[in-house]
Amino acid sequence: MRIPERWRPAGLLIALAVLLAAVGVWPYFPPAVPLRTGVVSPQDVVAPRTVEFVDWERTESVRDEVAAAVPVAYRTVPYALERAEREARELVESVLAVRADRSLAPQARRERLSRLGLQAEALEAALTLDRAQLLAARDAAVSAAYRLMARPLRPEDLSGARQQLEPILREKGMRGRALAFARWVADRALRPNLVVDELQTRRAREAARAGVEPVRVRVLKDEVVVRRGEVVTPEQMRKLQALGLATGPWPWSKLVGTLVLVATLVAVLGAYLAYFQPEVWGSPKLLVLTALLVWLGAASTRLVAAAVHPLLVPTAAVAILLAVLVNPRLALFAAGALAVLAGTLGTPDLRLVAVAYAGAAVGVFSARRIHRRTDLAYAGLLVGLANAATALALDLLTGAPTRDAALNAGVGVVGGVLCGILATGALPYLEDLFGLVTSIKLLELSNPSHPLLRRLQLEAPGTYHHTLMVANLAEAAAEAVGADPLLARVGTYYHDVGKLRRPGFFVENQVGGQNPHDRMAPSLSALAVAAHVRDGLELARQYRLPKVVADFIPQHHGTSLMAYFYHRAVEQQQGPVDPEAFRYEGPKPQTREAAIVMLADGVEAAARSVQNPTPDRIRELVRRIVHERLEDGQLDECDLTFRDLERITQVFTRLLVSMFHPRLEYPEASLEAHRRRRQRGVGAVPVPGRRPRVGP
Repeated sequence: MRIPERWRPAGLLIALAVLLAAVGVWPYFPPAVPLRTGVVSPQDVVAPRTVEFVDWERTESVRDEVAAAVPVAYRTVPYALERAEREARELVESVLAVRADRSLAPQARRERLSRLGLQAEALEAALTLDRAQLLAARDAAVSAAYRLMARPLRPEDLSGARQQLEPILREKGMRGRALAFARWVADRALRPNLVVDELQTRRAREAARAGVEPVRVRVLKDEVVVRRGEVVTPEQMRKLQALGLATGPWPWSKLVGTLVLVATLVAVLGAYLAYFQPEVWGSPKLLVLTALLVWLGAASTRLVAAAVHPLLVPTAAVAILLAVLVNPRLALFAAGALAVLAGTLGTPDLRLVAVAYAGAAVGVFSARRIHRRTDLAYAGLLVGLANAATALALDLLTGAPTRDAALNAGVGVVGGVLCGILATGALPYLEDLFGLVTSIKLLELSNPSHPLLRRLQLEAPGTYHHTLMVANLAEAAAEAVGADPLLARVGTYYHDVGKLRRPGFFVENQVGGQNPHDRMAPSLSALAVAAHVRDGLELARQYRLPKVVADFIPQHHGTSLMAYFYHRAVEQQQGPVDPEAFRYEGPKPQTREAAIVMLADGVEAAARSVQNPTPDRIRELVRRIVHERLEDGQLDECDLTFRDLERITQVFTRLLVSMFHPRLEYPEASLEAHRRRRQRGVGAVPVPGRRPRVGP
């Protein structure tokens, strides 16, 4: 079933989400060793790689111990002494009230006093002592309670404090039944002046728990985790699970979290491309390249972080490649998504998000000025410095040991350099695979030692010189209208390579020879000239020129009319001639750069035929040719505006005036006299327009 074109980007993003999810959940489906806690191991189990993980069970155990060690916080009970005194007075007043009730029989009075808590000797004292003795016992009890409550008294200290009541009351002169009654009153009045502050205690213990760093366990490669015949302990089981060698409880939360994270990041990436990068969203080639690099970045991050070191993740390499092959804005956005994946899928350490994104952002900024492949290596060095600075800052903020901080900084530098090397090595393969042209590739193609340009220099020197002149015009015009000047120059270099097959058929290469078109029919001449487009495309395929450069070969002529041969045919036939037979096959220029080269090619060739090329004549010539191309519809399929055409006209006029400015005509007699004086060793005669030479 054929997928509708408008659904293809969404389908590609869904495929990317599935692949990223596979990378994220892959560690949760390991080849399990048939072991569990409490079982004797039938074999030695060796760690296949180095892994570091957080042992949350040990971490919780340590946190519980630290929290339990935090002392209980107490708060002062307000008005504790006043309440103790009031309690003592109320008890005695209750006893006196019962005794004063004459309506009560002795047995009923005894029962009423028993209900107040009086027992044995204290009860007898309440029944037999007079009012003054009871009040004296009360005052002694209050004094004893005051003495004991003058110092911190916690609930757990009450039993010890009550044991001190009798000695204190004896000091107050209490004896016999009065001592028993006073002890009963003091025991009831005595109360703690400090109680547990539950809120403060809970906060202190939570703070102590939060201050405990997670217990990180590092298992080294080739370390024997479990030996044959050992009973597997819970700690060993956690190591096996971290290595992916044993299946623990089904990690539903991690699986769901991974899927939600991946789906969110891919959805955000798709929305960004659709709304802010429509040129990428509408290009299957660029969309596939972006998805491929993002997936490769995530997969390699998972492998590198788990097997080698988290700070060696290649996030910056992916960002640099996207910046060079697509555009820096997309690279910067994708770097954020990859940094989040690095800090979650690569290793459970969110600090890696900051390190990965800082390095990738520096890589994107460095890639904006890449002109040679060696520049990628320097970009990698800058990435390494950014990695080191960010990792060092985070280690210092979290209080990591100095040795570990220095080691992480060094690893960050190495990781950045490796990212630069990786980007350098992958770039040419991605260029060829996706048919993309970077500034580096264009600069390589602009080298005069390129085999095709070298042939043009030797076999068609006139065409080569014409090409250089047109390239200067096209580059300046492209820069004036915001097009790609480097692409315009390189496209110009190769736009006429098809003339290598028959260089003598073109006037710029006919130095002192006959013009073969003088002996040919106009229609045949037109076919021969038009053939240089097909020959150029064949040479472009032979020399593997990128499509964006090869497109200049047919588009710089478009479907324009070969006017010279057409008018010759009209003159010879003395009748109507089909102009379509004298047009190039096209297509018309599809880009601004190709249209600029078409205009530059036309004005440069026409300017050579101008007699006495004054600025006004050159300006009029340029305007006429631009107007002719516009009226002929050659610029209908590119996005040049009238303002762009006016700027192009001004640039062409300025450069052509400087190229064809009038030279001074030196008098022959003056030159001859100057040569004779030079031969005799006499000082040189100043030549008009030239500074005199100083010295012999």
